[in-house]
Amino acid sequence: MIRWENRSKVKKAGLIGLACGMLFLTACGGNKDSGSYDVISQKKVEEGRTAVTILVKYAFSINSFENAVEENFPDIDIVQIGNYTPDMGIEEYSRRLEHDDLTDIVMTWPLDAGEEYWADRLLDLSGEDFTSRYKLSMLNNISRDGTLFYLPGPSQVRGILYNKTLFQENGWEVPGNYEEFTELCKTIEASGIRSIQLGFENSEVLNTAFTGFNFGSCFSKPEDQQWIANYNKGTGSFGDHFGPALDVFQQMTEEGIWKPSDLEIEYSKRETMLYARECAMVEDSALLARRGHEISKMGDEFALMPFFNPGSNDDWARLYMVCYVGVNKHLAEPENRDKYRQVMKIMDFISTPEGQEAMMADTGAMFSSLNDTDPPDVPEIESLIQVLCAGRYAVFGQLEHGQEALEEGLAGMLRGEKTKEDVIQMVDEQNKKPVHKADPEIYGTAASDFTLIQTGNFITDAMRGQSGAEIALFMDNGKDGLYNGKGLSGRLYKGDVTNVDLKCILPDLKSPDTGEMRVIKITGENLMETLEKSIVVENQSGWFYYFSGLSMSYDPTAEPGKRIGTIQTADGNAVDKEKVYTVAIMDTIVPESFILESESTGMTVYDVLVKTLGEKQNIEPVEDGRFAAR
Repeated sequence: MIRWENRSKVKKAGLIGLACGMLFLTACGGNKDSGSYDVISQKKVEEGRTAVTILVKYAFSINSFENAVEENFPDIDIVQIGNYTPDMGIEEYSRRLEHDDLTDIVMTWPLDAGEEYWADRLLDLSGEDFTSRYKLSMLNNISRDGTLFYLPGPSQVRGILYNKTLFQENGWEVPGNYEEFTELCKTIEASGIRSIQLGFENSEVLNTAFTGFNFGSCFSKPEDQQWIANYNKGTGSFGDHFGPALDVFQQMTEEGIWKPSDLEIEYSKRETMLYARECAMVEDSALLARRGHEISKMGDEFALMPFFNPGSNDDWARLYMVCYVGVNKHLAEPENRDKYRQVMKIMDFISTPEGQEAMMADTGAMFSSLNDTDPPDVPEIESLIQVLCAGRYAVFGQLEHGQEALEEGLAGMLRGEKTKEDVIQMVDEQNKKPVHKADPEIYGTAASDFTLIQTGNFITDAMRGQSGAEIALFMDNGKDGLYNGKGLSGRLYKGDVTNVDLKCILPDLKSPDTGEMRVIKITGENLMETLEKSIVVENQSGWFYYFSGLSMSYDPTAEPGKRIGTIQTADGNAVDKEKVYTVAIMDTIVPESFILESESTGMTVYDVLVKTLGEKQNIEPVEDGRFAAR
């Protein structure tokens, strides 16, 4: 059976309907036009099971967790919703919160995305019994004024990642304190190899260098966190608390541990340098250590050491929280009490060692947020076990208002252009007068909320209209933990349509993709083959397409080759297998062997949408029945 969302039966537009009004239709249940329904899953489910939807971070499929939940609770079916882009993730999640467009459960990162909407959109979990199982330090980090809107997921453990084999060959010992660490760096540099490389071309990484080697003095104690909270409200001077940390950064610069040339090194390049033995250390997790061992041409082994703080023998690990888990507030409404009970079963399961382990299997995390759990048995972080057991770990923090000034100031210190006092002044000024982000550029207005299908209709209609092609295709970004990163990533909401909105609905482009709209020629036979099979993934249905210039009855859950029922062109005629059609596409989203000719339009799909909005100004969801359920 196909799982569809009945938009006409929900009180609010958006995925809130998944929490309150899920409808199941059999494949033979009649045609349903795209105006009232959305495809939210491509897998078949059994009657009588409760569908629980989970918004999942992009490229963060929770297949192991899904299997564990369904094994423990056979009456629950997990539905992964993954229209969540990595580069626009914060904006996308904030949009979902603002428009009350949440699934039953949400897994998000970073923590503070859309914080102004939490109280109205998410359940306060602070009174639930299962919260007592978590490390208090974890809960304190994410609670707000006695309320707890998220549970902490497990964490990746990060530290100084070093080439263990290279260390052994040269007789270099893992240091025991900051002074020994700096001497080690000098020794490595003298051998002709770069000691440590973080890739400061990404200015955010400067925060790693600044924070990591000052955990103990600036970030580890409750009073440290309170000072930062007060500073974010405009109290005190940056130098009052962080003056010594700036001294450490300056010292590391003067001793050549950080170099001005590091500002030209991309973050991804430091990984290449490590594997090529061009540097001996970077900052990362055990995941990169394992990957390095797999791909190193020398067969090198890698491991992690802790961060070291000057003036102390304490060492520290960095925790990277892979997700925060919240619950849709609408589940507390009386009509949703049955769904609420099922969701609370899952939240309780998350709060068990078994649940944490299932999440770890999906995310590469290795450190549980629960009390009384054994330290991870991971050889690559053996030297960090004692650190973790002693509770010397921290989540990297950032200033609320002065972070950009801090990163600019640290770069200036590295170049020798800024002093400690300059940086303090820069951060204080920005903290008191935060930089106002440019207002989004408005291109048009949406008359109402769009479904995913309606958003796909808008995109493909715009592509067809601007290109003059007979047909236009745009790919879905994926369902059920199977994502391709090349398709529709979100939907439009009522109100102004801005540059941020367009970036949230379009895919994050990765080389060699450019987002270019092309017009290809393809036979009717190969067009239907493309629509039937698309990109098959793990012997499952694969992706499906949004389209313009066609009408089609379609079963996205059927096996490839049996998904299309009927298909017609815009003139009402059946697709002719022998005829050659012109089709507008983005980049290459159809098999290259099917393409007879391909011509560039000189426009990206983003450009197409901007131009279309400029011409129309006001857009409405198209409800023409082109996409019908079989």
